[in-house]
Amino acid sequence: MIRNTPRDLLEKGFISETQFNKIEPIVSGKIVSVYYELRTMLYLGVLLFSGGIGILIYENIGSLGHIISILLLSAICLTCFWYVFKKGLPFSVEKAKPPTPYFDYIVLLGSLLFISVQGYLQFQYELLTDNLGWSTLITAAFFFYIAYRFDNLGILSLAITALASFWSISISPQKWYSNEFFETANLHITAIFFGLIVGTLAMVLDWKSIKKHFTFTYINFSILIFFVGAIAGLFEGDYYIIYLLLIYAGCAFAVFYANRERSFLFLLYAFVFGYIGTTYLMSDLIFDAAPELIFYYAILSCGGFVYFIVSYKNFFTRKT
Repeated sequence: MIRNTPRDLLEKGFISETQFNKIEPIVSGKIVSVYYELRTMLYLGVLLFSGGIGILIYENIGSLGHIISILLLSAICLTCFWYVFKKGLPFSVEKAKPPTPYFDYIVLLGSLLFISVQGYLQFQYELLTDNLGWSTLITAAFFFYIAYRFDNLGILSLAITALASFWSISISPQKWYSNEFFETANLHITAIFFGLIVGTLAMVLDWKSIKKHFTFTYINFSILIFFVGAIAGLFEGDYYIIYLLLIYAGCAFAVFYANRERSFLFLLYAFVFGYIGTTYLMSDLIFDAAPELIFYYAILSCGGFVYFIVSYKNFFTRKT
């Protein structure tokens, strides 16, 4: 919509003077939305607050005392959850609007403090050492409950991460660099099954129309974990054709979901991981015998990526 459009609509009688007075300031730029900027500042404030408490306790642990620190964190955490349970709306399978503008941030703060208290107890007193796996599972279950009860995507991400940790799936740049991810026995198989199970559960919940807006987050986590597990199995070299077929199957699903959601992100996943799998296959079958073909393959690959970006640029905007 250009700036003169509201005036033209008014002159042609398509809108009233009252409607023109509401639309014109927005189109002309006199009124600017700062919704996302405020949300970013609030999220940053929650993270800085929770991180600042941790630094304060670490630097003054001798004067504050461990018990006082734990009690302080627990009190703030319980206060947050008392507030959200008191003010929260009844559970709904549909997307729910928060009752107050800052409601979601209090839910996030309470959940982060819950992790802080749990980590503090483990680090200082090692209370959870013998049952660390079950503690992680209970944390995941609690976060799933909070995410569904208060319709919070951020907490859902924490829940999926905690559930993955329970199955010992933990991926970081340090693990890739030190090759620890590949050294853990059968971890890539666990990752593949975890991705399949979570992805299947997400599609079932979506089919049942239970929190359909959660599906994108579920699929994003599951497909990444699935692909990483399949790539890890591919690089191990044993029965690599099976993992290659799994990668291609994952790419097919990613393309299907990308078309359904009009999401370029999943098309990019399919392209990148499909390219890695295809390159590995060609290296094993062709490049070892004819290494000079690698140069031509690299040129064609770059051209293919440019064509991919140009051809599917309309997928950059996700369907709402």
